[in-house]
Amino acid sequence: MPNRGALDLLNCFSMKATLNWLKQFPRLTLFVLLAFASFRSLAADKLTITINKQTISAYRTADLESAKKEATAAHKPIAWIATAPQLLDGRGTIALTNSRGATLHAFYALRDKAILVYEDAYAENHKVPPLVDDSLHTPDPHYTPPTVLFLDPEAKQVVAKVIYEPDFVKRANALAKALDEIKGKF
Repeated sequence: MPNRGALDLLNCFSMKATLNWLKQFPRLTLFVLLAFASFRSLAADKLTITINKQTISAYRTADLESAKKEATAAHKPIAWIATAPQLLDGRGTIALTNSRGATLHAFYALRDKAILVYEDAYAENHKVPPLVDDSLHTPDPHYTPPTVLFLDPEAKQVVAKVIYEPDFVKRANALAKALDEIKGKF
C-alpha cells in the first residue's frame, strides 16, 4: 500500500505543476475554463436534490423532450412538480406540514415511479405548455405549490393531479391514490 503522505505530496506537486503550466498559457487557461463551464451548463439540465440520503434528479421544463423520451422508453408517467425553488435547498424532511415538506415528499415518493419534471411555480407561471398551465390553475387560479400533475409519457394528457396537502398521511394517500389510478396505463 503506498504511503498516504507520499500520495498527498505527489497530488500537491501535480496540482502546482498544472497551475504553473496554465499560468504560462493564459489563453489556454481561459479556453479550459470556458469549456468546463459549458460542460457544466449542459449537465445542469437536470435538477438534483438529496432527500433522506437519496439523490433524486428531475428534468427542468425546458428539457421536456428528454423527459418524454425517457418516460416513453421506461413506460412511466411524467410527474410534473410545480413548486418554489427555495424549497429545494436540502433542508427539512418529507413529514413537514408545509409546502417544503409536501415538495420533498413528492420528489421522494415519486423518484422511481415516474419521470420527474420540475417547474418553478413562480418564475415559470403561465410559461409552460397550455395543457399543464390550464390544469395547474383549475379549479383554483391561484393554487398553492406544490401541485403534482401526472402526464402520459408523451405529455399530451393529464391523467391525475395531486394538490398541496399539508398533512403527511393525507398527502401520502393522495400520491398513492394517483399512482393507483394510472397504474398499468403505460
